[in-house]
Amino acid sequence: MSKKLSICIPAYNRPQWLKRALKSIITQDLIGEIEIIVTDDSSNNQCHQVINEVLENWLGQWHYVANQPRLGMTENWNHSIKLSLGEYVLVLHDDDFLLANSLNVILETIEQYQNEYSVFLFGVNVVDEQERVLKQQTFKDSQYLPPKQALIRLLSNSSFVRFPAIIFQRQVFQEVGYFNPVWGEPTDLEMWIRLFSRYGVLCLPDVTCAYTVHSQALTMSVFNEKTIRTLLKIFAQVDVLSKDELEDCKATFFHQFILAGAFRKLRRRQLQELAQVMQLFNLPELQGLKCPPKWILLRWGFEVLGKILR
Repeated sequence: MSKKLSICIPAYNRPQWLKRALKSIITQDLIGEIEIIVTDDSSNNQCHQVINEVLENWLGQWHYVANQPRLGMTENWNHSIKLSLGEYVLVLHDDDFLLANSLNVILETIEQYQNEYSVFLFGVNVVDEQERVLKQQTFKDSQYLPPKQALIRLLSNSSFVRFPAIIFQRQVFQEVGYFNPVWGEPTDLEMWIRLFSRYGVLCLPDVTCAYTVHSQALTMSVFNEKTIRTLLKIFAQVDVLSKDELEDCKATFFHQFILAGAFRKLRRRQLQELAQVMQLFNLPELQGLKCPPKWILLRWGFEVLGKILR
């Protein structure tokens, strides 16, 4: 039976965090409105054991699949979505979790706007492994961004969309396609470009979820030449913006992306890795990008530190 919202969890070898994610859902007591889909790419049965432990006595609708053979990151996301039956879909990675009462807020938003908007973006708390809030990323008020404006915001901010904060109508995948594994780690950005180009996005001030930054996260490995060149190829496909608009977006996006990577390395005292990340600015493809004023001082400081460490 279809539900208003499908919460899709592509799991992979993180049973304790999966347990936290599941409990953040079932404690909100909205059995009749939601379903939980877990597609498990793990190399052992620990996540399956967590599913049995947490959901065995839950009266809501849920479905678990152990992927044999393993699908890989992107196809695991897609598999989870394809199994869903809800009108809207929320992809909740197993290391993230929902905040108290967030499902009420999400369902009320769907009820209010389902005939107007296909894509919603909520606020998110960025937390560390101890669930301490590092920063809150949110909007001052509700605002619909039409396609061009949505793309400019997306392509000017490398963290504009955090996965658990975005919700979309399930039918959009029939119209724009699923996540494309050919893009590797940045496949989510390429999907957001397709979605925003067609539907725009309704931004909402409510903070509904927590995005966890930790050493095991897949995003920790993306600060390298391969990712930069893949991102540039994705940018090159955008035809909605003018050349000048796209260049301005690239300057802001890549400065934020590289400096965020350097900051993560600094926070973990991985100083040699910090120097390697800062070397990405020397790639020929990035040589012509102007440094936005707000990043000048930080870039200078990291560059000085990088030279000392080399």
